[in-house]
Amino acid sequence: MAVTDFKRQSKKLYYFVIPFLIIAGTAFWHHLRISRPDAALETAHGYLKSLSLGETWDLSRMTLVGEGLGKKWRLEFSSVLKDGRRVQANLLVDRWIPGNIIGKFILILSPPQILDGGWNNPTFLDRVSARTSRLTLFVIGLVFLAFQIAWLAGIHRRGQFKTFDGPILVSSGGILLLLMMITELPPAFLVVYPLIFTFSGIAVGKGERKGNGR
Repeated sequence: MAVTDFKRQSKKLYYFVIPFLIIAGTAFWHHLRISRPDAALETAHGYLKSLSLGETWDLSRMTLVGEGLGKKWRLEFSSVLKDGRRVQANLLVDRWIPGNIIGKFILILSPPQILDGGWNNPTFLDRVSARTSRLTLFVIGLVFLAFQIAWLAGIHRRGQFKTFDGPILVSSGGILLLLMMITELPPAFLVVYPLIFTFSGIAVGKGERKGNGR
């Protein structure tokens, strides 16, 4: 009977451990991807090449603008036309979706002539993010962390890991990982937190076993 109960508990833990580790791995990979400008540069070069203006485009400056979900890469390029005139291009590339150009402003100098306009058209999430401070997101993250600790304590008192515990822990853990990414905590947090949370869930889930659960 104890062996059967152990197998049931282990199976229920899989509903938490496997999905959460997949989400954690995806979050860490996505964090590395958005923190590097490679994808944004590739998008910008592809767009500039499609204009068929200068042969080569030199990147003069690249900066991060905005906050949270509204953060973007701003890239400034220059090139020379065949007739010797210079071309200047300013581009905004979505940091969270690097293949998406948010704004573009292409200018031919001598004489000044705008070839392609449009600049910083914010999405709904951008506008919401602009009104949400980093401190607010940090406090929300602490609330979810407190909820997870309380839920794990409840599982420990209950003495068994039930089927509904898995989705609840996975959902709260995924939201906390998302908040860590948006507030741009160091990547070490995206490694240490999932490990601690996973092992804590396993520890309380394989503690005392009373009955078969549901």
